[in-house]
Amino acid sequence: MKKPVYVLGTGTSHDGSACLLKDGVIAVAIEKERITRRKHDGWNDNDAIQYCLDAEGIKMEDVDLIVEAGMNYIFHGGYTPYETKVGKRLIELYRQTIPVVTISHHLAHAYSAIGTAPFDEMAILVIDGCGNSMSECMDLDGACVPDQIPGEWQHLLWEKDSFYEYRNNKLQPLFKDFSPRSRFFNYVFLPDVLKHSIGSLYEAASMYCLGDQNATGKLMGLAPYGRQGVYDQEIFDCRDGRFFVNYHWQKSFKQPFRNYNQFKSDFQYYADIAYWVQKETERAILYLVNERARLTSSRNLAYTGGVALNAVANARILQNSPFEQLYMTPAAGDNGLSIGCAFFGWMEVLKKERIKFDGNSCFGRIYPDADIVQAIENYQDHTNVNIPEVVDTFFSNLAQYSREDAAELAFALQFIIKGCGVYLVEQKKGEPIQLSNKMIAGVNGTVIIDGRDFMQWMLNFNLTHDLIGSGRLQAEGDIAGLRYIFDSAKMRETMEEAIRLHNGNVRKPIYTYEPDVVGTTARLLAEGKVIGWFQEGSEFGPRALGHRSILADPGRKDIQQFINSKVKFREDFRPFAPSVLLQDVSTYFRYEGESPYMIMVAQVQPDWKDRIPGVVHKDNSCRIQTVTPQWNKRYYELLTAFKKETGVGVLLNTSFNRKNMPIVETPEHALRFFFECDLDCLVMGDYIVYKN
Repeated sequence: MKKPVYVLGTGTSHDGSACLLKDGVIAVAIEKERITRRKHDGWNDNDAIQYCLDAEGIKMEDVDLIVEAGMNYIFHGGYTPYETKVGKRLIELYRQTIPVVTISHHLAHAYSAIGTAPFDEMAILVIDGCGNSMSECMDLDGACVPDQIPGEWQHLLWEKDSFYEYRNNKLQPLFKDFSPRSRFFNYVFLPDVLKHSIGSLYEAASMYCLGDQNATGKLMGLAPYGRQGVYDQEIFDCRDGRFFVNYHWQKSFKQPFRNYNQFKSDFQYYADIAYWVQKETERAILYLVNERARLTSSRNLAYTGGVALNAVANARILQNSPFEQLYMTPAAGDNGLSIGCAFFGWMEVLKKERIKFDGNSCFGRIYPDADIVQAIENYQDHTNVNIPEVVDTFFSNLAQYSREDAAELAFALQFIIKGCGVYLVEQKKGEPIQLSNKMIAGVNGTVIIDGRDFMQWMLNFNLTHDLIGSGRLQAEGDIAGLRYIFDSAKMRETMEEAIRLHNGNVRKPIYTYEPDVVGTTARLLAEGKVIGWFQEGSEFGPRALGHRSILADPGRKDIQQFINSKVKFREDFRPFAPSVLLQDVSTYFRYEGESPYMIMVAQVQPDWKDRIPGVVHKDNSCRIQTVTPQWNKRYYELLTAFKKETGVGVLLNTSFNRKNMPIVETPEHALRFFFECDLDCLVMGDYIVYKN
């Protein structure tokens, strides 16, 4: 049998990932965050690479070619590509035996579109926050570059948007624009990376309004609550086929996000800003699209880069540009770089024929029934133990596990654990640790947390950022010292021992094998149940498309509030998306055609607004996903069965995660999430897990 040709692509950026091509077709691909459970995790790609090799059942020696995206030195603080923030990369062990090719950032984005788009010829537009420096770009030949920059200055300008044409199996750069960095300017509302970048500006608005530059999707969801006309300044100066960010208006913005309580009290202020920024962003994107359309005869547009995730703007491109067909890559952000690198290697380095993509974007490994059953059998639900007793036992035993080298420190940490009490952990220099239940002033750090969450936190200290981001852990002062004073492994052992001492109430999951799992799930949904849906390989990209989803009946009146507060633990203004049978899309929404990746927005049909309120946003918009049997057979069957039960061919579909948490990847992840929130049922493969 002929040996398959393997090409490994990897994106060394934030939102890291790896992609393995087998004979020109994606065999497996994964985002690093799904493995490490750290949102937007990137840079060192070892975990993602090893996942791909293990899923395919091969070793690195079996790989024929490695292609990596050039590392962006703006973000990673001067580390070389070979020694990242967390040490040596796996690739470096094989650089002498396996060919390794490095390509520039926007070129990798472009090939992610070429490899997955349904077109034989197309224009390709890349818009993001920041790419490589001009001196690192490999795609300047033949492109119009507006400013003639001397070579010695090219390292000071960075990619902000690029435009290409792909025809006759050849990519031709047509236009590339660059921007200087922004950090030399002093404004509150300032992009963190580039001065004149749509992506960087949108991230700056996200940071100003929400305290997180990565919360761009949340900012888009906030915008419909804003009011027209509150702000009328032009953020973008669009001229001569380019756009520039104006900064004169920034002086009046002096109230950046401080905490969630302040955000809630000033909600309309931030909503008005979000509305204004969204409309200005749409204006700049449409200007750019129409200007670039003049450079090509193609009426097919493939659109990628992080800005292409703005579903509201995407809908306007087809309505307000000469392009007749629009394709957005499902992983348009930097998580898609690995896919572009792999296809570049296949087509440009190995000179192999491009193989038409089938549209499926679920590239994770498939967990067989045996793995699912083993995970269920091994799982112990600790949420039903006597939490106050467990927490008391934990603190009683904690002192014996302090680090010896911390004995010379002086500190006081105060834990206010809801439903359990107050615990003061105090040490004076050279003395043993003292534990008490008193509250004192002047402590080094204070923690406020629910008892159940505290148990999970001590079992996995890596949940710190997740708990803080979701508002379930409130921390004041220096709590980082906790990990130094008490070894994190010992904290876990102490909590595990405390749980074992009170394990009379530990529950094993209740589960059944369902021969007709689709029909049973449809009936449960029709009864109003909220269900975790775990099927086949995980989706690649930020959207859940029916493999790692939380599903519910969109007709349930309180469903948005329930899932936001009881399941995903996130802000109450966040909307939910509908999944709809492709043949029914125009019945429910003012839209015709496909939208398989949930990155297109349409208005709900007036007759259906009150019948499916769970998926209708403030402005009557819906970020729709159309479903076909070709690559999502089981989910298509579920929608069909639900329509038979209820007469409605629409399901509420949201990602299987909570705020600031990556989407679940493994059966163990799904089980842990299921028992930590108010989901009613968990469906994994042909098995349904219940809580009672």
